[in-house]
Amino acid sequence: MAYAPKQKRKIRWKLVIPLLLLIALILYAIVTVLLPDTDDEHGYTICGLNEEESAQLLNKQNAQIYEIQDYTYYGESLGLYTDTYDTESNDELVGKTLQLHNLCNDKVATMTIDADVDLKISLSDLEPGFYEITVIDDLVEKQLVYKETLESEPFTTIRRNKQVKHATLIANKDLLQDKGIHWKENYLYLQVESGKPDEDVVDVYLDPYGMNTDFQYVPDEGSSGHGLKEYKETYEAAQIIKKQLESYGLKVEISRADVDETAAPAYGEDGRFAQAYESGARYYISLRMNQSEMNLGGVEIWHSAHASSVLGRQIMYGLEKNLGMKASTYVNPDGSGVGPSYVDKQYFDNNIYLRETGGRATFAAMYSELSREENASFKDANGMHALEIDFGYVTNSEDAAFWKAHKEEIAKQVADSFAEARGLKKGK
Repeated sequence: MAYAPKQKRKIRWKLVIPLLLLIALILYAIVTVLLPDTDDEHGYTICGLNEEESAQLLNKQNAQIYEIQDYTYYGESLGLYTDTYDTESNDELVGKTLQLHNLCNDKVATMTIDADVDLKISLSDLEPGFYEITVIDDLVEKQLVYKETLESEPFTTIRRNKQVKHATLIANKDLLQDKGIHWKENYLYLQVESGKPDEDVVDVYLDPYGMNTDFQYVPDEGSSGHGLKEYKETYEAAQIIKKQLESYGLKVEISRADVDETAAPAYGEDGRFAQAYESGARYYISLRMNQSEMNLGGVEIWHSAHASSVLGRQIMYGLEKNLGMKASTYVNPDGSGVGPSYVDKQYFDNNIYLRETGGRATFAAMYSELSREENASFKDANGMHALEIDFGYVTNSEDAAFWKAHKEEIAKQVADSFAEARGLKKGK
């Protein structure tokens, strides 16, 4: 008997499709009933909490308030001010103690505010979290409020342990409006988040002097004496410092790619200062060597008149203690070799490398008509913490001989002292 294949049964799609749709609707209804609807939460949340828990934490304000009207970022320091920041301000917050209460873990960081722009709120010392800020004013604790609604651009610290911190100032009396809560004031908070660094963002920008037209029409080779030329020596030092800082996990950039390359001018949209700002650097270090007909000698480290000598002194201490180098007496009568930039009657730094790199904190793009025109793009920028390090006098035989014999050690020590001062560890 011949084999007869079975006939395939036709699927009646007109009946199956409606049945499948019915099953899908039933499943959707079950999921909707049994599982929570997370899409209903649109309110403000902090510390990984839900909307309700966040509102409970935030809606506990102090009855006493203290108004802040301005702020600056300089290096890794956040400055708050009771008035508009200007060259003549002696802000009321100076000398007072701030308490930063991390609502995420209930810890409190206490910081006393100094007049210098690098000794304000140290962002590198803060754990990730959401901070309520209060001040002790006349023995009374008062909560900080801001004059207007504010959400600042995130400010980023340098790399530490392959991580950076992003800090954002937030002040908004309608922060909890989705919960029907409206405050009378814009209470000021600081949000600090940790994350991986942007590979393109630089931590330290090194600017070895020379081959520029900052002060003359042809490329300037800088000081020379005893067989030393400033533009070559500072560039070689920059390379050593860069490599050493990178061993601490930092990203470092040098203002010129080659020792004989003509450097971009300091001023202008394409200038070295603009390039440093665009790199995202938090620190700017100008490297120089001196010359003098009076046979002056020794190391000099200069800082902005608006900043402190702390970082400069820590670097100088390392050079003196570990290498036996001598500090110049020209900078400061105390013999420390570290001092502020000279200023004019309006309290502007005369040193362009310290003034124009500090952004709003050092009144960049305000000193002269030229700086106002050429540097307008970073007038209100976050500032880089700037130093000028003068390794010695090429016209001094002792300085020149010591430099020739110990150049690499000197450059490495500068990097090591900087890293120690900023709390960095090698390989991290």
